[in-house]
Amino acid sequence: MGKRGDINVLIIGSEKIASYKIGIEQPLRYLQKMGVCEFDIRSDSEVDRSRLADADIVLFFRTVQPEAYKLLEMAREMGKKTVYVIDDHFIAMSPGSDMGRYYHDSSRRKTYVKFLKNAQIVKVASSFFANHLDTHFSPQKIVYFPGSVDFSVISGLKKNRKEEGKVLIGYEGGKKQVAFEPVIGALNKIIGKYGDKLRIEFCGYAPDELKEKPQVFTESYDENYKNFLKRLYRSNWDIGLAPLERTLLHDCKSNNKFREYSACRIAGIYTSSPAYEEWVTGKENGLIVSSTSDDWYEAMVQLIEQPELRQSISEHAEQVAWANFSVEACAERWRSQILMSE
Repeated sequence: MGKRGDINVLIIGSEKIASYKIGIEQPLRYLQKMGVCEFDIRSDSEVDRSRLADADIVLFFRTVQPEAYKLLEMAREMGKKTVYVIDDHFIAMSPGSDMGRYYHDSSRRKTYVKFLKNAQIVKVASSFFANHLDTHFSPQKIVYFPGSVDFSVISGLKKNRKEEGKVLIGYEGGKKQVAFEPVIGALNKIIGKYGDKLRIEFCGYAPDELKEKPQVFTESYDENYKNFLKRLYRSNWDIGLAPLERTLLHDCKSNNKFREYSACRIAGIYTSSPAYEEWVTGKENGLIVSSTSDDWYEAMVQLIEQPELRQSISEHAEQVAWANFSVEACAERWRSQILMSE
């Protein structure tokens, strides 16, 4: 229970997911320190009527479980504000994938739609996703704003020293095999053109076609968010790659890579998709390219050949990140658009 006057928020979901840390925990922790709210996260099996009764707001994070939906109905009967927070359009996942089979299960799919229609607020991290849900599912109220970057994690860190005259290109993240297809061809051409002037680093997913190249270095991905962000900042990449497939699922994604690269002062190249088009102004805070190998190649050449453009992009991108993605900025949106909203 919070102090009298605090808003008591009960979160039903898993705290192990990275998007919980950057989208919910960081801003709510800030608001907790400011005396605005208290919050607690539990799985649906750990919540009973008395715990619901203590809460002012019941927030459901990424769940599609029928048992969790029963808690939403109970919370509504008690007059609690209910919020459904999601960062993926679950039923846009391919039914043939492991995750897709899970979410396309009949009862979970129906539960997902019921959450969308009956939660008082649906909160997403992408304006395209918000518009799509508004058009096809008519939520009672939909709120959109991106996740946060905890700049205190990277404050005071030193970037790695670079070899004189070398350009560092990098990617840090999960497997994106289809999205990387045009990038692989572009990187092969880039390696042919610049040879030992390049160092290409993959942290997490690395395309098999590139692993044996002498310019390519790989390391494993760290699931811990703070370690991930520190490693990315220290990497001192000149160019960050952010390919994304063009499917409904991926069009609904948030601007994760832009947020991370910008906070770490990395000039990014981004697929032309809703996730990035809203935020990236060409040649100002990043480069937007189509899904062709030629476009990726030309963008890389442009940034390799023009260090002053890389510098300008990285500086402007960092300014955008501070203004829009700081924990303080995200917390204020939580406070005004969700916690204190009617």
